[in-house]
Amino acid sequence: MARSLPVLAAAGLLALLALACGDDGPPPSPVSDEGYLAVMCANLDRFSDAILTETEEAGIAAVIEDFIAELRGVEPPEDLREFHGAFIDYLEEAVDDPTSPLVLAPPLPEDDVRERLAGKERSVEECREPTFFGNSPADQ
Repeated sequence: MARSLPVLAAAGLLALLALACGDDGPPPSPVSDEGYLAVMCANLDRFSDAILTETEEAGIAAVIEDFIAELRGVEPPEDLREFHGAFIDYLEEAVDDPTSPLVLAPPLPEDDVRERLAGKERSVEECREPTFFGNSPADQ
């Protein structure tokens, strides 16, 4: 038994190292501006459609929850990370009051980043009505 103790300890250490390293592979690469816009615009359209067609807040809340899930699956460009986190927080708060985004202004990225994205909205197929990044903060 005394001889098996070091072997068991080594096996336990190897198991802990394997868990710590994980098999997740490298972290995801950030999407391009256009890829980020595609996710944002498609989901903003779904939210707008839900506001017009859903007869219960639960239906709108489900669309918001799907929006959050899609955003969590995206690695934004580095200069959008702070906005990305703040926007997810904004949406999470809206789940309990799904019509609140109609009256509460969303967070926006820094002006230079917002302007860069606004300039690309029209080139992204999912941005049918490119206004989210194109409006001035006062218009939001």
